[in-house]
Amino acid sequence: MTSRLLTPPAALAVSLDDAKASLRIDPTGDAAADAATDMLVTAWIAGITAHAEDYLGRAIIEQTWRVTLDAFPDAIKLPAPPVISVTSVKYLDENGVQQTLDPADYLLDAESEPGWLVPAYEKIWPTTYAQVNAVTVDVLCGYGDDDTAVPSQIRLYLLAKLREQYDPAVRPEKDTVQASFIDRLLDTYRIFGF
Repeated sequence: MTSRLLTPPAALAVSLDDAKASLRIDPTGDAAADAATDMLVTAWIAGITAHAEDYLGRAIIEQTWRVTLDAFPDAIKLPAPPVISVTSVKYLDENGVQQTLDPADYLLDAESEPGWLVPAYEKIWPTTYAQVNAVTVDVLCGYGDDDTAVPSQIRLYLLAKLREQYDPAVRPEKDTVQASFIDRLLDTYRIFGF
């Protein structure tokens, strides 16, 4: 089984305005300088978010992932919780022809983390063609399509790490109790053993 990101998030996990407010960045009046600052802050937000997602084993902002399997197992473990929905389940039938499984034939367990895909009641997975990557499952994951759906602890972590990385004046505090607290903010949301 492999999983890979198909469609990255279209929005930031914290808005540029919130990030700039947290960093106390005011407009300079120089459009080029302000645009350069915005690009830098945006890059930092994206990088810190990617690190947080990797650490958590989660998707923060809505994104699409693809799971690829050689055949249907009893249950399919889905990546990057929380799972919003299954976009499609496709497979190569016994003749090697790609088919799309009817959504009525499977059940999404989005309550569990990680999420699972199982056959619906009194259904079984179809037989697949004996070939690698015969099954593909596309899944929409994340808390929502913008920063307003991000849990407050994750938002606080992202803003604190942004400040820590962007503002050299706070770096000496990195080994303090405060910095240790910041690093623990994500623990409640971490998926272990995924």
